[in-house]
Amino acid sequence: MIAHSSRSRRITREPSGGCIVWNAKDSNPANSTEKVWMTNRVVNTVLALALLGACALGQDQGQSRTVASVSDVQADNAPSRTSLRLGFESRGRSSVAINQSSPYYWKTTPVGNSTPLLTLFCRACGVFKDTEEDVPLVSVLRDTLGDQSNENDRVTYVWLLTYAHPRMGQRILSTIPFFYWRIGQGSKSVSKHDTVPFMDLSAPENPMLLRVSRNLLQWTAFDPIMTPVRASTHAYGTNHQEDDRLHIEETISYLRQAPVSNDSTALTQVQLDTVIGKLKLREILLGGLGTDNQAARVGMQSDFEQERIRSRNRELLRQWAEKTGVIFEPLNLNGNQAHYAILWFPQSESAEPKNPLLQSIWRLLAIRNPWTDDRLRNWKGPVYQRTFDKNSPISVIPLAVYSLDYPKQPLILMDFRHKLSRRRREVAQRSVNELITGVLGISHFADWYFYIAFDIHRFVIGRRGAALDQGLRLDCYSDFRMHLALDRGLDPALKQDMEQRSRWLAVNPLEAAPEREIQNAIARYNLLVTQARENGDLMARVDQEHRFELSSFGESEKTKLTKSMLHIATLGVYKQQAKSNDIFILDHERRVTYQLSFLDRLIQANIPPEISYDSQRIKASVRELSSLMSTISSSAVRSHAEATLERLKSLSKDDKLQAECTSALARMKQTDAFMRIRPAGLAASSTSAPDDFSYEGTE
Repeated sequence: MIAHSSRSRRITREPSGGCIVWNAKDSNPANSTEKVWMTNRVVNTVLALALLGACALGQDQGQSRTVASVSDVQADNAPSRTSLRLGFESRGRSSVAINQSSPYYWKTTPVGNSTPLLTLFCRACGVFKDTEEDVPLVSVLRDTLGDQSNENDRVTYVWLLTYAHPRMGQRILSTIPFFYWRIGQGSKSVSKHDTVPFMDLSAPENPMLLRVSRNLLQWTAFDPIMTPVRASTHAYGTNHQEDDRLHIEETISYLRQAPVSNDSTALTQVQLDTVIGKLKLREILLGGLGTDNQAARVGMQSDFEQERIRSRNRELLRQWAEKTGVIFEPLNLNGNQAHYAILWFPQSESAEPKNPLLQSIWRLLAIRNPWTDDRLRNWKGPVYQRTFDKNSPISVIPLAVYSLDYPKQPLILMDFRHKLSRRRREVAQRSVNELITGVLGISHFADWYFYIAFDIHRFVIGRRGAALDQGLRLDCYSDFRMHLALDRGLDPALKQDMEQRSRWLAVNPLEAAPEREIQNAIARYNLLVTQARENGDLMARVDQEHRFELSSFGESEKTKLTKSMLHIATLGVYKQQAKSNDIFILDHERRVTYQLSFLDRLIQANIPPEISYDSQRIKASVRELSSLMSTISSSAVRSHAEATLERLKSLSKDDKLQAECTSALARMKQTDAFMRIRPAGLAASSTSAPDDFSYEGTE
């Protein structure tokens, strides 16, 4: 880290390689050095906290996050998106929801009387060739409070069953700078610790604050220390963050293939979008501040955006293949036909197409020109017989496999002529980032001018077709590695060749082999089902979640962030909970949240609400909200409801709807006046005790 001064100065170099600057008038260099270090630490901390506070303030719009429950706010006549989702016909109230045309289906395991555990299975995706065992992939806990209505349902936890916590040896290797190898296949055993939820959807701010805390600790404590400490901590932090993102994208990939239904056998469309949206927001530094309405919108929009990207990349790759004379073929991996493609070289062809722009196309394809490659003339690798366009089979040589999910262009995943080419490029880009931040210690705050020049350079080479976004490359690799491992329809010889080449793409010591993760997923699911039995760990977790929800209803974002910081600072020991689990009060609070979410979405459009929704549905929502508010004592929630109804009344042109809003507002104001004058003892008897605290640990 370099410090600047307006006075005259001289520079000396430490044994560790760091550059120290002090004023020439100082008689004691040690004192001056300490001042420089302290100043940089203070400046970095203040800037980081200012950035965090500004973003948090922008997210907090003065409203309580009472709309933050995973509930379906879609009206009965709202349009569905069946063209982008796998749907299925309901089979009554059976415990298994199966669509025979899809390899994915849900299976339900009861947890008590009010909370089913839904598990997404992949049909006949076992890693052993002799068996066709169904593999559990993702489990979600949906709290229904024991009824059949979707209004008070809430998805609270997500388990990625193929995820295994890294072993101690993997963690040690991940602290070594420039170590880009995966040693071993991962843990063979499954313990109780492996059934800890992958994400707590009711507290998405916890992983966000943990990540911010780690970054602040790195900037203020480790970066000013000597180079070995700074480089090791940066290496571990980067590997840990990328391992977390890899499994987040893996979970999203599974859920995007999941069937949806409005009955108890599967998640609804909005619930699935909300879960996906919260997982997507977790990839962003301050994404945990988003509400569930925002998460549902992110999940829906990301699905549309991915479809658009895949369609464009598919057409681009097809046109490039046509111009260069190679053969384009969509690659179907475990039912994901639109996600990948493979290019083949026709072995019988000998004449290269005449096109002056071929050199630029080969650069975009990130492969060498196969027409001038002597290795293809004397090819000793596998040759496949393929049939294209209902013609006779021809002999073809595989050139490259591409992911169609990368936003800018098709992303090459493997080159069949150069086994290590993709790995060398990935290691080179990671080494540059690790050298800048870990070894040289160049700071984004103190050395901002360097990053401006660096970003300009990346922009220029990115315009030439280079895939520079490391996070998006990791997302494509995460999807590919698991889709390939689960696939059973690909040519066995081609799949074995692709699996061997994909192992060279693993550069994170914390990563486990996909085959080992699939094997352990079945053991984790069986252990999770055991915990779902009566008096099991899941029952206790549901009770804790109910009491936590009762205590946090109606709180502002600032209060929630404060309690999340206490939860993280005490390593999970502190968690605010109500004394008792009152299902009646909890049901009313969730229904209020549901109706407020529905009405908030209507007024956000700034058009008369009866244009987009049936007026009878809107009036029914206003009446139900008015009847439920008599049991709600939170001033923030009541203010939120009154503001929503006032806005709805001003936007509507329907006289009857305006009358319903006026009547509801009058009843709420009467209730407000009654709550202000009634005795404290009477008020306490009709509400729960949300302000009591308990120090019960959570896993």
